[in-house]
This record gives sequence, structure tokens and C-alpha cells, in this order.
Amino acid sequence: MHLAKALSSLALLHLTFGAAKPCRNPPVRKEWRELNHQEKSEYLEAVHCLTTKDSISGLEGAVNRFDDFQAVHSSQTPSIHWVGHFALWHRYFVATYEKALREECGYTGAQPYWNWSKDASTDSESAAIFETEIFDSCHGFGGNGAYVEITDPAENPFNLTGRTGGGCVQDGPFTSDKFMLNHPERGCLKRDFIPWIMNTFAQQSLVDHVQSQPDYTSFARALENIPAFTEPNIHGSGHFGAGGVLGTLGNQYESPGDPLFYLHHGNIDRVLWEWQRKDLKTRLHQVGGPIEPMDYSGANVTLDFTVNIGALAGDATLEQLLNAQGDVLCYTYNTA
Repeated sequence: MHLAKALSSLALLHLTFGAAKPCRNPPVRKEWRELNHQEKSEYLEAVHCLTTKDSISGLEGAVNRFDDFQAVHSSQTPSIHWVGHFALWHRYFVATYEKALREECGYTGAQPYWNWSKDASTDSESAAIFETEIFDSCHGFGGNGAYVEITDPAENPFNLTGRTGGGCVQDGPFTSDKFMLNHPERGCLKRDFIPWIMNTFAQQSLVDHVQSQPDYTSFARALENIPAFTEPNIHGSGHFGAGGVLGTLGNQYESPGDPLFYLHHGNIDRVLWEWQRKDLKTRLHQVGGPIEPMDYSGANVTLDFTVNIGALAGDATLEQLLNAQGDVLCYTYNTA
């Protein structure tokens, strides 16, 4: 009798916690400029809210929930870039951040994205892209950092030119009196705008090139291209256009320390989402690309390849992460 009762309890636990939950009423992700002032304020308040919640990651330097995401990304950076699971790892990462905003901070909206291609200029030196709504000091993420001269060439290994900042962000909701980072050590949010990178790497023609790829393997490769600045790639646009050399967003390990990271990668995910929709039946079940960074002649990822994002969420297979409205993820996009 006791055994039967115990088995019944286990079955109930499985139904409650183990069974997949259907995706109903998925949050609709919108481009930042599509949100009204109230919606923007609510999102920014939710980001600040994460900094008031205790860390759960167990990673050194993580003090709060916002830090958790930066620390997890930092700890896995060597294995999640220039690999076949790059886009899907980051899809899971951003969706988990979105979930934290909603479930832990009462945010009722969806994760917005930043469509930088709408503002990229054919004049590579134009700074107009940095004067758009995303960088607004009242209803955006604030602008550039104060200019910091680089005297040690080791700080600029790619010898990038055209830097305009490098110091602490000077306006908006993430100045040092309102927002501080703790990983890997306590410090302010920094930005280092480089107009020619932002404009060149964010061109719609590059987005079109990525979305024209015939299969997932070629899509994944086109998305990141090569780890150099001699050939533009859309992934590098927001990172190095806004983060530059000294900015947080330009630091491969620590880039999620800039709240703009999630809107930048939201747009990268939108590109993937739109590419999938061109042949959804096939592209919900297709992956490829190297397991080891840049190892295009080595082993490829498969549908059952598992990724993890530490204590942020449970493990997931790439096949699960291909579906934005499946048993792990639940969201969609408004691309109007």
C-alpha cells in the first residue's frame, strides 16, 4: 500500500515537473523603436531589478542575477563561438534572460531586439547610427563612454582605428551611479563607439547574405565569418561597433555586462528565426558546423548535441533549441 502510494506520488511529480509544457501565448519580441515609452521604461526597470536579486550561479564574481548571465557566458566563451551551436547556445541564453526578467522581476513584455541594419549608413564614418532611439538617454540605453587614449598597443591587439570612447558610459540608465558590474571585478559599464565598424558590419546586404545560405552549416559559418576585421560579419556589428576596443560589449568574455548585448543577440536570433521560416519543415530539424571552434574539417554538431548554460537553466539539445515555440523555448517575433 505504501509502495503504491509512493509510486503514485512519483507519477504526480513527473506530471507536474517532468512533462513538457506546451508553448501557449508566446511573448512577441519587437524592435526597440516599436515599443512605446512606458514599455521601454518597464524593460529597463526589469533589467535593474535583476541587479537586486541574489546570484544563483555559484561563479566567482557574480553577486546578483544580472552578474550570473555575464559570468556564465564568460566561463563558456572558449567553446561557444565559431562553432555550430553558437547561434542556438545564444538563443537559449537570451531566452533564459527573458524568462528571468518576466518571472523574477514582473516584466510582462518580451525581450526586445535592436535591428541595427535599419540605421547603418553607406557613409562608414557617419555617427548617425549612434544617435538613434536605442542610445537615447531617457528611453534607451545611453550613449558612449568618455574618450580614453590607448598608450599600450597590447590593449588594442587588432589595431582598430576610429575609436571615440572607451570610458564609463556618460548618460542614460546605466551610468556608474545607477549601475555597476561585478564580474570579473567591480567596475562601470564602458562603451567605445567605432562608426566604421558599426556601419560596415551592420549592412542589410550582409544580413541578406546570411539569410541566403542553403543549409544550417553554411548559415552558421556566414553568421560569424572569421575572427578578424578584414571581413565584416553581422555578429561583430553591435559588439565592436558599440563596444569597440575598451568597451564592455567588445570584450568577448564579458560582453553580456552591457544590457545592449541582449538586444544585439535578440536581433541575431531574429535573423536565424527568419531564415528558418523560409523552409520551416526542414530547418526545425537541421544543424551543422564544428564542435570545436573553427574546426571545419572535424566533428560536427548533431541534433542530439547538448548545450548547457550552467545554473541558469537545464541542459537542452540543439533540436529542442531549433524550435522557438517548443518544449523548451516559447516566444515569437513581430518583424513588421
